[in-house]
Amino acid sequence: MGAAMSLLRASFLVLALGAFASCNSASSTTTTSSSASGTTTSGSGGASSTTGASVTTGTSSASSGGGDPCATALFCDDFESYAVGAPPGGKWTNNQNGGTVSVDATHVHSGTKAVKVSANMSSGYRSAMISLAGQGILPVTGDVVYGRMMFWLDSAPTGTVHWTFIDGSGAVPTTSYHAVYRYGGQLPITNGSTFVGSQLMANYDTPDSYQSPPVGPSSDCWLHANKEVVPVAKWTCVQWMFDTTHNTMRFWQDGTELTDLAMTGTGQGCVHQPATFQWLAPTVERLDLGWESYQADGARNIWIDDVGVDTKPIACPP
Repeated sequence: MGAAMSLLRASFLVLALGAFASCNSASSTTTTSSSASGTTTSGSGGASSTTGASVTTGTSSASSGGGDPCATALFCDDFESYAVGAPPGGKWTNNQNGGTVSVDATHVHSGTKAVKVSANMSSGYRSAMISLAGQGILPVTGDVVYGRMMFWLDSAPTGTVHWTFIDGSGAVPTTSYHAVYRYGGQLPITNGSTFVGSQLMANYDTPDSYQSPPVGPSSDCWLHANKEVVPVAKWTCVQWMFDTTHNTMRFWQDGTELTDLAMTGTGQGCVHQPATFQWLAPTVERLDLGWESYQADGARNIWIDDVGVDTKPIACPP
């Protein structure tokens, strides 16, 4: 499916300007926002959060206990083996549409190198990401993919901008179309007139529906966190799980699950479908990490380090 997924990404470049602009927003007593598309559909504002819940190995991401969490993982990369100033090689491919990707030695989490993703100021769609597809890693046996990365984001959008920093994509089993599971954000959270941050969000899309003629259902669905925002100006550990069989996606931040971003089957709403529309999961054939956004926004820089992929949770680095 490598060629198919390359074509899928290429189709985004042509169609995303209009197609991805329609993710809807949800009202909140501390949120100042409006729908990115100008439509009147809106979500519920997110379920209640239990981010203080305990974390257990097997269902959540436990602490590493001082050992090497990557010792038995399918794939881990600290980017130490690549040349500074060039995109990472090895099993990685790199998407640099409206931005650049390069190995960097000035801002790292571990060792001496990390990947710097720089997204240029843009009036619409842009995508600067590192991608992992095939390479004897994806898709995984059992169709449950766990991932982990450290990231450092310099700033978050202060307006309503749909953005992505993690996605998994591939064909939806027993159908003729592809789907994408995404984690990112869209809505600005404010405290009075003070900007707090960009609220995290899960997103589901079926990009083949943007073809002419369309293939598969239109979707563009959302699940907003309950006011949790993406951290900026600090190294943060994020972990995620995409489960194809159970149509489930889950997300952890610094070892604690954000349960309001746990999607099992349905989210809060969709642009083109009822809120009860099922987020039928793809067989994850490709993972993308970096920065992708779909409306006008300023320049962003995100550093990525200590990436891992496995069929079981990978703990945050010690």
